[in-house]
Amino acid sequence: MEEIDYSKEPLRDIFLIDIKSFYASVECAARNLDPLQTMLVVMSTAENTGSGLILASSPKAKEVLGISNVTRANNLPDHPELYKVPPRMKLYIRENSKINNIFRQFVAEEDLLVYSIDESVLDVTQTLNLFIPDETLTRSEKRQKLAKIIADKIYQETHLYITVGIGDNPLLAKLALDNEAKETAQRIAEWTYQDVPTKVWQIANLTDFWGINRKMKKNFEQMGIYSVKELAHSNPYLLKERFGIMGLQYYCHANGIDRTIISEGLVPKEKSYGNNQVLHRDYYLQAEIEVVVKEMAEQVAARIRRHGCQTQCVHLYIGASKTETKKSFSHQMKIPATDNTKELIQHCLFLFRKYYQGQVVRHVGVTYSKLIFTTGIQLSLFEAPEKILADERLDTIIDRIRQKYGFTAIVHGTSILPGSRSIARANLVGGHAGGMDGIDNYE
Repeated sequence: MEEIDYSKEPLRDIFLIDIKSFYASVECAARNLDPLQTMLVVMSTAENTGSGLILASSPKAKEVLGISNVTRANNLPDHPELYKVPPRMKLYIRENSKINNIFRQFVAEEDLLVYSIDESVLDVTQTLNLFIPDETLTRSEKRQKLAKIIADKIYQETHLYITVGIGDNPLLAKLALDNEAKETAQRIAEWTYQDVPTKVWQIANLTDFWGINRKMKKNFEQMGIYSVKELAHSNPYLLKERFGIMGLQYYCHANGIDRTIISEGLVPKEKSYGNNQVLHRDYYLQAEIEVVVKEMAEQVAARIRRHGCQTQCVHLYIGASKTETKKSFSHQMKIPATDNTKELIQHCLFLFRKYYQGQVVRHVGVTYSKLIFTTGIQLSLFEAPEKILADERLDTIIDRIRQKYGFTAIVHGTSILPGSRSIARANLVGGHAGGMDGIDNYE
């Protein structure tokens, strides 16, 4: 294959910034504790997960106790200096917003991509010389100096430590972050096109490379590809023949190529809204499962109304318990465009009753897709217009009450049944406790 000419590739100044052990570090900072020296775990309750789960651990807790973020609470070793705290998602979201507002002091809005709650991508190509105008410095020196300035400012204002991967494109910045920066004392590392042979190709395990999971690793091994270097030197046409356009992307990534320009954004092919939840226990009774399906259908219906759209496709996922021999199922159906809660509940129940075979259930998901953005109402030949308009007014009134007074201001009678999850989840954010309680009552 021809050697790649990197001079023809986009050359950007990209920072991929990770807040080190974000949830645990925020909890440490809220208690005026050093995030790097304190042993602290963020631990969900048994009510949320069935037996309690470690959601986040400080670096010191991982080092001393040998735990990970998937350790069960009942397997957590005792230690007199260990803090155990509940999750507070509203606090984490607030701190994430504060941090990204600091980033906005260094880049324009279009050059900032909030990648996740603890990672953000900054394209400082346009502002690097503005903040580091010293012409005696090399491009690399300017990048690292600006990264240090941002890190110091984040620490001064939040007492959180950041890790920075610097790259000529977003991919190289991500690889620098994951494979080097997290292991350095300064928590800053830079990977350039010139570093591809000495750094990218030296990543030991295929699954350590961004975007390659264990299944994809097996696929590559079947082709005789066992390393990132071998992937980079494989035949791109064979990769495309085997994996489609993704095969070419893997080939390009293995050679350090990523032509993404953050400011250009991404327009999704199709928008959808959905909600998934892992239940706090196994559900054996069909009636209880249907209560959850109804609640989720209603919640997602309110979301699409809030965004001014109607759905033409309903999708239902039912995940079986690990103890269940019957399989999970996932089905969808096309429907006339609607945002009516009653109609959508009936569609979801129809799918559930058609395919449910008595499984013990632990996971439920509802998604509405094929959206149209309209305020019009589609009348039916089988229902009186007055009834349709009355249902619409009822949905609107319920939405307004909940927006003003909270979800639990008005609930269905089924919400007090044992299987209901709507009230229990009303104060959760991202499936976890969202309140600000707990700062003065921690172990």
